[in-house]
Amino acid sequence: MNKSGMFNNGVWVIKKLRASIPEDPFEVLINGESMGMTKLLSFAKRVSDTSRFPQVLVLYSSGYLRLKAGADPTPPLPFGQSLVLGPAIFGTSASCPKKTLFFHPQLERVSIDTFQLNQGNTGRMLIRITGSPVTHLRKSGTTSQIMELTWLLTLEEPQDLTTTLHVAGTFEFTEDVIPDPLQTKTFESVRLLQVSTMFIDNARHDVDALRLHTGNDIVTLPYDPSLANLLLPVTPGSLNPAMPMFDSIHTDDAGRPNGNTPSYRIRINSITGPTTGPILVRAFFNRSQNLRHDNMGIWAFQQAPALIKKGTTEASATPLSRMLMHIPWSKLKLDHMRQSGSSERLDHRS
Repeated sequence: MNKSGMFNNGVWVIKKLRASIPEDPFEVLINGESMGMTKLLSFAKRVSDTSRFPQVLVLYSSGYLRLKAGADPTPPLPFGQSLVLGPAIFGTSASCPKKTLFFHPQLERVSIDTFQLNQGNTGRMLIRITGSPVTHLRKSGTTSQIMELTWLLTLEEPQDLTTTLHVAGTFEFTEDVIPDPLQTKTFESVRLLQVSTMFIDNARHDVDALRLHTGNDIVTLPYDPSLANLLLPVTPGSLNPAMPMFDSIHTDDAGRPNGNTPSYRIRINSITGPTTGPILVRAFFNRSQNLRHDNMGIWAFQQAPALIKKGTTEASATPLSRMLMHIPWSKLKLDHMRQSGSSERLDHRS
């Protein structure tokens, strides 16, 4: 794999990597200076009192990102599941009258600000992301070509057991959109955020359970091959409205082919825009046996109007974290998401 280092302050290393994905490359800027184009960007952080720089975050031009904690044991901590920058919509639009899953963005620009790092080059890093303009998107049927999208990612100082990433998005619909009524009934049509991962069986997986924090309870759903091709949970329930949160977890320290992959905790801090009502989490995996393809999607659903008018905006914020212990964790916060206005197999596995 060819690598191109762009930033190294002795604590953080940012590199462009090669990725065999169909999406176009995006421009990278560091502190306002253009560093060229890439399809894959990696962030590595030095482990204190060592010369080792394990990766903690990677970002693809398709809007997939992966996160892991800052420790560097032997063997190294692997990446596993991905967050897909959202939202995603299944439905029709003025330019796409055929039912379409507008699944993921095409990134145009990633601007990294290191000025918030303190004198010792520790602290948080800001990452501003702009989706490609609608007029530049390929009509692939999977890109989010019905919205203008921007995100602000705040990467907190990675710790040995956890890394926290705050994701704040602002979205504006560029045409009228109708979420599919049938998929709305099954809580699939409007996805505030998505996780892409893999579960085949108890030996082959990157995650093996879903944990939902409901109003007064915590519900854990262990995955089993017999649940393939079902929308899960079979009886859906809403997240605690005071603190909507769920965990996509890996309860053992194994799992082919990647091993001790991290868990994600996702908390939705705020949402403003046309979506209203309870937030429900759904999961789906198919019977694929391919270890290099994600076969599972997990998403957070909230009700949208039957017609989302052009010019509608929405904002959302979520913290995501990955904390790696026996159960490896990673925390992701969606702090605030603005929506302007079937599960897909994902092929961005390393």
